[in-house]
Amino acid sequence: MTVKTTNNLGVLLRSYEALHNWRALAMLAGSFVLGGLAISGGAAAGMSSGSAAVSMLMGLLGAIIIIVGMNASGLMLVDQAYDQPIRGFAPAFLGGVQAALYVIGLLILLGLGFGVILLAAYLLSLFGRIPGIGGFLGFLLGGPLVVVVALAYAVLLLAGPLMIAAVWHGEGFIASLSRAVGIVTQRPLEVFMHFLVLGLLVFPAVAFIFAVVFVGSMFVGGFFAAGSFGGMGMGGFGGMGGMGGFGGFGGMRGMEGVALGGAGMGGAGLSIGLVWFLAWSVVSLIYVLGMIFVYRAVSEGVESAGSEQIGQKLAQFKQKLDDYKPRPAPVAPPPPAPSAPPAEPPTPSPEPTSPAQVADTTHCPACGAAVQPDDVFCGSCGHRLK
Repeated sequence: MTVKTTNNLGVLLRSYEALHNWRALAMLAGSFVLGGLAISGGAAAGMSSGSAAVSMLMGLLGAIIIIVGMNASGLMLVDQAYDQPIRGFAPAFLGGVQAALYVIGLLILLGLGFGVILLAAYLLSLFGRIPGIGGFLGFLLGGPLVVVVALAYAVLLLAGPLMIAAVWHGEGFIASLSRAVGIVTQRPLEVFMHFLVLGLLVFPAVAFIFAVVFVGSMFVGGFFAAGSFGGMGMGGFGGMGGMGGFGGFGGMRGMEGVALGGAGMGGAGLSIGLVWFLAWSVVSLIYVLGMIFVYRAVSEGVESAGSEQIGQKLAQFKQKLDDYKPRPAPVAPPPPAPSAPPAEPPTPSPEPTSPAQVADTTHCPACGAAVQPDDVFCGSCGHRLK
């Protein structure tokens, strides 16, 4: 393991600094509380009305609220990770809505890709049912298909968080997907080690927070459900020495009330359920900042050539679609307007012959040639004029 990798792993210790970001904590806790109210209220309304559609609709609404809040807090934690001013609630919420749409679409796309691999593996497994040679084909295909499915699932698990972090860093839809897959395929061991260390760092907080909340929920839920210490079924607290007494019947009734959104305990069950959602928000906040640190560490030096290639392929595909689109028939240009014929130059009128010129000129009666009045003979034919 290189020194650079060791330093990057050491940065994950700063994941607990997420609790100092009160804006991100408030955004995430608020979304978890609102989402928890929608989910618990929908479950209670569905049980009272006997309609599963109400529970599903309210559960979907609660999930959307939680997803948007988690993405909004993720944007705030990105600001914290890069020592930038933390953005306000309104910009974070608007950015969280857009990021949530990207994340949902990318997760669906990853799920579809894994489903295609499973479908291909199933179709290839059908060759193992061919009579006679099915056993031999099964021997050839079984092991490689296990490896392919396992690798695809590993990419799905590791690329999912990196893809979400890429969206928070401002990457586009296709760029986030290609960058996350490129990081996992180029640095699989480094990515796995970072997430392993992050899980080991977050696990103590998860165990401690959930343990204390569980114990508190067990006692308080048992009080509201049973109404007395004796109804808790803990045997005077002596049963706490064994795992079976760690909860007792009353504690189980309390947790049942929490799971059903307060059914059987009134508003107490709903309130206890919200405490569990708050606990989840604290743990999630620590993990989200650690996930951002993981992305920053493993993405250094990784070129996003895959996104550029995908963008070029999409541009070529769009160009081909444009080429196949029907084009309108060319419209003939209108004929030019007829121009006026050029004006003919005025013909010069013959000069009038003066009476003196007419009188001075005569013609020979024999040949018609012009003769003068004082001529005796015609100059052309010699005819005697006088």
